[in-house]
Amino acid sequence: MLCPNCGKENVSAFGYCVACQRPLSTVGGAAAMPGLAPVTNPASRVMSVPARIFIAITILVALAVAMMIMPTEQGSASKRAGGYIGVLVVLVGIPALIAYLVAGWKKVRHPNRFALVFCVIAGILSLGNAATMLSFETPQQRFTRLMREAAGVQPVSHKGFPSQRRLDDAVRSQYGKMLQQNRDYMEQVSKLDNSKVKEINTAKAFTSDEIAQPALDQLHALYDADAAHEREVQNTLNDLRHVFEDVQPAAEREAMLKGFDESLTQQNVHRRQLLDLEKTWIDSVDDEHAYAAAHRDSFRLVGPSLIIADPAVRTEFNEKIQLQEANRKAFLKLQAEFSKSTSESLGKMGLSGKDVGRK
Repeated sequence: MLCPNCGKENVSAFGYCVACQRPLSTVGGAAAMPGLAPVTNPASRVMSVPARIFIAITILVALAVAMMIMPTEQGSASKRAGGYIGVLVVLVGIPALIAYLVAGWKKVRHPNRFALVFCVIAGILSLGNAATMLSFETPQQRFTRLMREAAGVQPVSHKGFPSQRRLDDAVRSQYGKMLQQNRDYMEQVSKLDNSKVKEINTAKAFTSDEIAQPALDQLHALYDADAAHEREVQNTLNDLRHVFEDVQPAAEREAMLKGFDESLTQQNVHRRQLLDLEKTWIDSVDDEHAYAAAHRDSFRLVGPSLIIADPAVRTEFNEKIQLQEANRKAFLKLQAEFSKSTSESLGKMGLSGKDVGRK
């Protein structure tokens, strides 16, 4: 018999529909006998053991993902707890609400269907969020990104597992420290008075300590600023290397160190070579002025020209002048090459000199 209420086929014309549980027929319109109730299937109202297991697993996965995608920055406990709860609301609360609307409320209650809907939606959200944390960068790409983030030219990325993000934070911090050192150095140099340096190799300077000494002092002040900045940079690079030396596992540590060497070590070597050549030039400047001071009796200023009467002194002094000039030209050449190389390296990373504290 077809049920008059839902149309379901039933074997018997009497009793209750196997689908909607309503009476198939009544006698003469009489009310149903007291005590009789629709026959229900108790199993349809009880969640199965596998369904419970899958719900538990899904919730554990959501908790793990929530921990993974939480920012690594330190903050107040209440702020971090609030953020964690917010993530769980998205990963667990919303799927639970949807599953309830589909299969949980009284008229359509079906626990196993509730479990299925919940697990599917929560699983997709959890795995989707976990997938966004994966990073497939090479070490070189990673260093470039961190440098750009430290310079403030692109937003900070929060991809990667917590250990990877902690490493990124540490590296970004060291890069930021290095950039600030560059800015402080450029500001310091801009405040130095170098108006007398141009007089170093003039005839007047070779015949007068009053003219030579201020110029030499300014030249040494510039070198001292360069040397101090180089020491700061070296300390920061050493700190950066120590960060990589703590990376586990060993394969990732070796890859990071190799990427670090390829991205910074070559520039680091050139920078130290430049500082050494600057020192060589300044030493030759000091040497020629020390020689002029020691042989001041042989030096005579005639108009703009320097006259040296003693041929031996003149020959030795000219040799020192030539050496100083050769060192100066070598220094300026390497300085130009280094500046060009640095600009090209920054350009490959999408950065300009201004971004990293240079003029």
